[in-house]
Amino acid sequence: MFMDVLPILASAAEEQPPALSVALAVEDFAPTLLAFAGFLLLAPSALGRIGAVLMGAGGAAKSTWKLLHAAWSIDVNWLDDLLFPLLAAGGLLLALSLHGSLRWWRWPLLLIGAGVATLAVQSHSVQPAFVFATAIVIWISVLGAIRAWKHGNALAAGLFPVSVLAVIALVPLRGHAASDALAFQWVQQGMNTMAQGIFFVAALLTYRAAKGKGKDFSAADTVPRQWAPAPDYDGTRRYDPARGGDRYESQGGRRRRI
Repeated sequence: MFMDVLPILASAAEEQPPALSVALAVEDFAPTLLAFAGFLLLAPSALGRIGAVLMGAGGAAKSTWKLLHAAWSIDVNWLDDLLFPLLAAGGLLLALSLHGSLRWWRWPLLLIGAGVATLAVQSHSVQPAFVFATAIVIWISVLGAIRAWKHGNALAAGLFPVSVLAVIALVPLRGHAASDALAFQWVQQGMNTMAQGIFFVAALLTYRAAKGKGKDFSAADTVPRQWAPAPDYDGTRRYDPARGGDRYESQGGRRRRI
Protein backbone atom coordinates (compact mmCIF):
# COMPACT_ATOMS: atom_id res chain seq x y z
CA MET A 1 0.00 0.00 0.00
CA PHE A 2 2.85 2.36 0.88
CA MET A 3 4.44 1.96 -2.57
CA ASP A 4 1.12 2.94 -4.16
CA VAL A 5 1.03 6.11 -2.06
CA LEU A 6 4.53 7.32 -2.98
CA PRO A 7 3.79 8.25 -6.64
CA ILE A 8 0.73 10.22 -5.54
CA LEU A 9 2.77 12.06 -2.93
CA ALA A 10 5.53 12.79 -5.44
CA SER A 11 3.13 14.27 -7.95
CA ALA A 12 1.51 16.36 -5.23
CA ALA A 13 4.92 17.72 -4.20
CA GLU A 14 5.56 18.96 -7.73
CA GLU A 15 2.29 20.88 -8.04
CA GLN A 16 2.16 24.62 -7.48
CA PRO A 17 0.78 25.38 -4.01
CA PRO A 18 -2.61 27.11 -3.86
CA ALA A 19 -3.00 30.62 -2.56
CA LEU A 20 -2.73 30.72 1.21
CA SER A 21 -4.37 32.90 3.81
CA VAL A 22 -2.21 34.45 6.53
CA ALA A 23 -4.16 32.63 9.24
CA LEU A 24 -3.64 29.32 7.50
CA ALA A 25 0.07 30.01 7.12
CA VAL A 26 0.40 30.87 10.80
CA GLU A 27 -1.50 27.72 11.80
CA ASP A 28 0.98 25.68 9.77
CA PHE A 29 3.51 26.26 12.55
CA ALA A 30 1.33 24.19 14.92
CA PRO A 31 1.89 20.78 13.29
CA THR A 32 5.51 21.73 12.69
CA LEU A 33 6.10 22.38 16.39
CA LEU A 34 4.15 19.29 17.44
CA ALA A 35 6.18 17.08 15.13
CA PHE A 36 9.46 18.65 16.29
CA ALA A 37 8.56 18.13 19.95
CA GLY A 38 7.61 14.52 19.22
CA PHE A 39 10.86 13.80 17.41
CA LEU A 40 12.83 15.42 20.23
CA LEU A 41 11.06 13.37 22.91
CA LEU A 42 11.55 10.19 20.93
CA ALA A 43 15.31 10.73 20.45
CA PRO A 44 17.23 8.38 22.78
CA SER A 45 20.65 10.05 22.35
CA ALA A 46 22.41 13.24 21.30
CA LEU A 47 22.60 11.94 17.72
CA GLY A 48 18.84 11.57 17.64
CA ARG A 49 18.32 15.02 19.11
CA ILE A 50 20.50 16.53 16.39
CA GLY A 51 18.33 14.73 13.86
CA ALA A 52 15.18 16.05 15.52
CA VAL A 53 16.53 19.60 15.32
CA LEU A 54 17.27 19.17 11.61
CA MET A 55 13.77 17.84 10.99
CA GLY A 56 12.25 20.68 12.95
CA ALA A 57 14.34 23.18 10.99
CA GLY A 58 13.05 21.73 7.73
CA GLY A 59 9.45 22.08 8.85
CA ALA A 60 10.06 25.59 10.17
CA ALA A 61 11.63 26.62 6.86
CA LYS A 62 8.56 25.40 4.98
CA SER A 63 6.17 27.15 7.37
CA THR A 64 8.19 30.37 7.14
CA TRP A 65 8.05 30.20 3.36
CA LYS A 66 4.26 29.83 3.52
CA LEU A 67 3.94 32.81 5.86
CA LEU A 68 6.12 35.05 3.69
CA HIS A 69 4.21 33.96 0.60
CA ALA A 70 0.78 34.54 2.18
CA ALA A 71 1.46 37.77 4.05
CA TRP A 72 3.81 39.66 1.74
CA SER A 73 3.80 37.66 -1.52
CA ILE A 74 7.52 37.00 -1.01
CA ASP A 75 8.64 33.76 -2.61
CA VAL A 76 11.91 32.55 -1.05
CA ASN A 77 12.41 29.35 -2.99
CA TRP A 78 15.36 28.06 -1.01
CA LEU A 79 13.25 27.99 2.16
CA ASP A 80 10.70 25.84 0.38
CA ASP A 81 13.44 23.57 -0.96
CA LEU A 82 14.95 22.92 2.48
CA LEU A 83 12.06 20.80 3.77
CA PHE A 84 12.79 17.39 2.28
CA PRO A 85 16.62 17.45 2.43
CA LEU A 86 16.52 18.40 6.12
CA LEU A 87 13.77 15.88 6.84
CA ALA A 88 15.79 13.17 5.12
CA ALA A 89 19.07 14.01 6.87
CA GLY A 90 17.50 14.52 10.28
CA GLY A 91 15.29 11.47 9.93
CA LEU A 92 18.32 9.34 9.11
CA LEU A 93 20.13 10.51 12.26
CA LEU A 94 17.07 9.93 14.44
CA ALA A 95 16.48 6.47 12.95
CA LEU A 96 20.15 5.57 13.50
CA SER A 97 19.81 6.64 17.12
CA LEU A 98 16.68 4.53 17.59
CA HIS A 99 18.33 1.54 15.92
CA GLY A 100 21.22 1.89 18.34
CA SER A 101 18.93 2.02 21.38
CA LEU A 102 17.10 -1.10 20.20
CA ARG A 103 20.42 -2.87 19.47
CA TRP A 104 19.58 -3.15 15.77
CA TRP A 105 21.98 -2.94 12.84
CA ARG A 106 22.66 0.57 11.59
CA TRP A 107 24.58 -0.16 8.41
CA PRO A 108 21.47 -0.77 6.21
CA LEU A 109 20.26 2.76 7.00
CA LEU A 110 23.71 4.18 6.30
CA LEU A 111 23.89 2.42 2.93
CA ILE A 112 20.41 3.57 1.93
CA GLY A 113 21.14 7.14 3.05
CA ALA A 114 24.39 7.22 1.10
CA GLY A 115 22.61 5.88 -1.99
CA VAL A 116 19.86 8.49 -1.74
CA ALA A 117 22.38 11.31 -1.32
CA THR A 118 24.37 10.10 -4.33
CA LEU A 119 21.24 9.84 -6.46
CA ALA A 120 20.06 13.32 -5.43
CA VAL A 121 23.42 14.89 -6.31
CA GLN A 122 23.66 13.11 -9.65
CA SER A 123 20.08 13.91 -10.68
CA HIS A 124 20.07 17.47 -9.27
CA SER A 125 16.59 16.73 -7.97
CA VAL A 126 14.83 16.83 -4.62
CA GLN A 127 12.73 13.78 -5.46
CA PRO A 128 15.14 11.19 -3.94
CA ALA A 129 15.19 13.19 -0.71
CA PHE A 130 11.39 13.48 -0.83
CA VAL A 131 10.87 9.72 -1.17
CA PHE A 132 13.48 8.91 1.48
CA ALA A 133 12.09 11.53 3.89
CA THR A 134 8.58 10.09 3.51
CA ALA A 135 9.82 6.56 4.14
CA ILE A 136 12.09 7.46 7.06
CA VAL A 137 9.37 9.41 8.88
CA ILE A 138 7.08 6.37 8.65
CA TRP A 139 9.93 4.12 9.78
CA ILE A 140 10.56 6.38 12.80
CA SER A 141 6.91 5.89 13.80
CA VAL A 142 7.38 2.11 13.50
CA LEU A 143 10.49 2.29 15.68
CA GLY A 144 8.62 4.47 18.15
CA ALA A 145 5.81 1.91 18.38
CA ILE A 146 8.33 -0.88 19.02
CA ARG A 147 10.10 1.19 21.65
CA ALA A 148 6.81 2.05 23.37
CA TRP A 149 5.71 -1.60 23.39
CA LYS A 150 9.09 -2.63 24.78
CA HIS A 151 8.57 -0.27 27.71
CA GLY A 152 5.06 -1.56 28.35
CA ASN A 153 2.97 1.32 27.00
CA ALA A 154 0.45 -0.26 24.64
CA LEU A 155 -1.44 3.02 24.16
CA ALA A 156 1.63 4.80 22.78
CA ALA A 157 2.45 1.78 20.61
CA GLY A 158 -1.02 2.00 19.09
CA LEU A 159 -0.98 5.77 18.60
CA PHE A 160 2.11 5.78 16.38
CA PRO A 161 0.45 3.85 13.50
CA VAL A 162 -2.71 5.95 13.94
CA SER A 163 -0.67 9.10 13.29
CA VAL A 164 0.81 7.53 10.15
CA LEU A 165 -2.63 6.54 8.85
CA ALA A 166 -3.90 10.07 9.50
CA VAL A 167 -1.10 11.50 7.36
CA ILE A 168 -1.73 8.97 4.58
CA ALA A 169 -5.41 9.93 4.65
CA LEU A 170 -4.37 13.41 3.51
CA VAL A 171 -3.11 12.08 0.16
CA PRO A 172 -6.50 11.73 -1.59
CA LEU A 173 -7.59 15.09 -0.15
CA ARG A 174 -4.64 16.85 -1.77
CA GLY A 175 -5.61 15.39 -5.12
CA HIS A 176 -9.24 16.45 -4.78
CA ALA A 177 -10.67 18.89 -7.32
CA ALA A 178 -11.62 21.32 -4.54
CA SER A 179 -8.24 21.19 -2.83
CA ASP A 180 -7.51 24.83 -3.76
CA ALA A 181 -10.57 26.09 -1.88
CA LEU A 182 -9.72 27.82 1.37
CA ALA A 183 -12.23 25.80 3.40
CA PHE A 184 -10.80 22.58 2.00
CA GLN A 185 -7.29 23.71 2.91
CA TRP A 186 -8.43 24.24 6.49
CA VAL A 187 -9.75 20.68 6.57
CA GLN A 188 -6.38 19.38 5.38
CA GLN A 189 -4.51 21.57 7.82
CA GLY A 190 -6.72 20.43 10.68
CA MET A 191 -6.11 16.78 9.85
CA ASN A 192 -2.38 17.37 9.61
CA THR A 193 -2.36 19.10 13.00
CA MET A 194 -4.37 16.23 14.47
CA ALA A 195 -1.94 13.67 13.03
CA GLN A 196 1.10 15.46 14.45
CA GLY A 197 -0.68 15.92 17.76
CA ILE A 198 -1.27 12.16 17.97
CA PHE A 199 2.40 11.57 17.18
CA PHE A 200 3.43 14.03 19.92
CA VAL A 201 1.22 12.30 22.51
CA ALA A 202 2.64 8.90 21.51
CA ALA A 203 6.21 10.18 21.82
CA LEU A 204 5.45 11.81 25.18
CA LEU A 205 3.95 8.60 26.56
CA THR A 206 6.97 6.65 25.33
CA TYR A 207 9.33 9.13 26.97
CA ARG A 208 7.46 8.91 30.27
CA ALA A 209 7.40 5.11 30.11
CA ALA A 210 11.18 5.04 29.79
CA LYS A 211 11.73 7.72 32.43
CA GLY A 212 9.35 5.90 34.77
CA LYS A 213 11.91 3.14 35.13
CA GLY A 214 14.16 5.54 37.00
CA LYS A 215 16.81 5.61 34.28
CA ASP A 216 18.14 8.13 31.88
CA PHE A 217 16.12 7.96 28.65
CA SER A 218 19.24 7.21 26.61
CA ALA A 219 20.02 4.15 28.77
CA ALA A 220 16.45 2.94 29.24
CA ASP A 221 16.80 0.16 26.67
CA THR A 222 19.88 -1.31 28.34
CA VAL A 223 19.23 -4.81 29.67
CA PRO A 224 19.76 -4.82 33.47
CA ARG A 225 22.36 -7.14 34.98
CA GLN A 226 20.77 -10.44 35.93
CA TRP A 227 23.32 -11.51 38.56
CA ALA A 228 24.38 -10.14 41.91
CA PRO A 229 27.79 -8.47 42.19
CA ALA A 230 30.58 -10.63 43.53
CA PRO A 231 31.69 -9.91 47.13
CA ASP A 232 34.87 -7.92 47.64
CA TYR A 233 37.97 -10.11 47.78
CA ASP A 234 40.15 -9.43 50.83
CA GLY A 235 43.31 -10.96 49.33
CA THR A 236 43.21 -14.13 51.46
CA ARG A 237 42.65 -17.59 50.04
CA ARG A 238 40.96 -19.82 52.59
CA TYR A 239 40.92 -23.59 52.75
CA ASP A 240 37.69 -25.27 51.75
CA PRO A 241 37.56 -28.90 52.94
CA ALA A 242 34.92 -29.74 50.37
CA ARG A 243 37.21 -28.74 47.51
CA GLY A 244 40.39 -30.26 48.90
CA GLY A 245 43.88 -29.22 47.87
CA ASP A 246 46.58 -27.40 49.77
CA ARG A 247 45.80 -24.61 52.16
CA TYR A 248 47.32 -21.18 51.59
CA GLU A 249 47.20 -17.84 53.30
CA SER A 250 48.32 -14.43 52.15
CA GLN A 251 51.25 -12.71 53.82
CA GLY A 252 52.32 -9.33 52.50
CA GLY A 253 51.33 -10.13 48.95
CA ARG A 254 53.00 -13.59 49.06
CA ARG A 255 51.31 -16.91 49.59
CA ARG A 256 52.43 -19.39 52.23
CA ARG A 257 51.35 -23.03 52.36
CA ILE A 258 49.94 -24.02 55.75
